[in-house]
Amino acid sequence: MSEFNLSEVQKRWASKQRQRVSPARLRELLIKQRGRCALSDVLMEFSLPERTPESGGRGCHPLSPAVDHIDPGNPHGEVQLVCYALNDVKGHLPVECFKALQQTAPWKALMNAWMKQASLDPVDGGAFKRLLRPNAAARKCFADASGRGGRG
Repeated sequence: MSEFNLSEVQKRWASKQRQRVSPARLRELLIKQRGRCALSDVLMEFSLPERTPESGGRGCHPLSPAVDHIDPGNPHGEVQLVCYALNDVKGHLPVECFKALQQTAPWKALMNAWMKQASLDPVDGGAFKRLLRPNAAARKCFADASGRGGRG
């Protein structure tokens, strides 16, 4: 396996402490993971213009890097780098539930779709969001004339 060198945008991202993880540890994780998400193996998005939320607009890009505490609540536990959106999903579930979910066919299918989208168009944040919430766009269709969401 060839040596992995951090890009300039990866170096910039890792230059600040994040979630109590030192820049040296962030660089070490980036090299170990080759810039890829520990959950999906997708190359994460480090470009500041692509991953930064816009005021009143799109949120943080789903492929933005996030520090994942493997054992949440343990400040001295291990960490890994994962896609922002997948870290969000993981963060809403108890640890044992998430571990069980990872063994299921639907999770594996989601990760396959996640990888496919990353290979087709990694910049399309909306496509990744639709993978996680496929019915979200459909709910907007049921808004009433006032613009508030109604029941359909």
